Amino acid sequence: MKYQSLPIILPLLLGFTVLSGCSHTPGSDKPRRDVSITVTLGGTPVTAGQVNLENPQTGEGGGGSLTEEGVVNIPNVALGTYSVTILPPEMDPVPPEPGQAAAPKKASPAIPARFRDSKSSPLQLEVKDDSSEFSFDLKDAG
Repeated sequence: MKYQSLPIILPLLLGFTVLSGCSHTPGSDKPRRDVSITVTLGGTPVTAGQVNLENPQTGEGGGGSLTEEGVVNIPNVALGTYSVTILPPEMDPVPPEPGQAAAPKKASPAIPARFRDSKSSPLQLEVKDDSSEFSFDLKDAG
């Protein structure tokens, strides 16, 4: 008789413990900004590829794909200093069916290798309360 209420109390305690542990998203208390980055190569928009942000001190980051205008918008980036890498567009990992033409690859200026790795990329930006728009011309950078 002593343990009859255990099947009722135990799931309630377990549910409360799980819910109380999941009520806070790490880093959600940090101030954040939506960031817009324009990437060009000699004045020509880089129209395909991926832009990644990495803050090695905090582990924060973000990223997104470039548009036809050479712009990427990255929401909710924590304030701080980030290294910026720019990766070329990925090839379609699925080959076309026999007899089918491959999907056309987006035309985009070649992205120099030094911008593809956070250790070699000279690109950096600092997200502040009053700064959220950035531009990089890869021909002129580092």
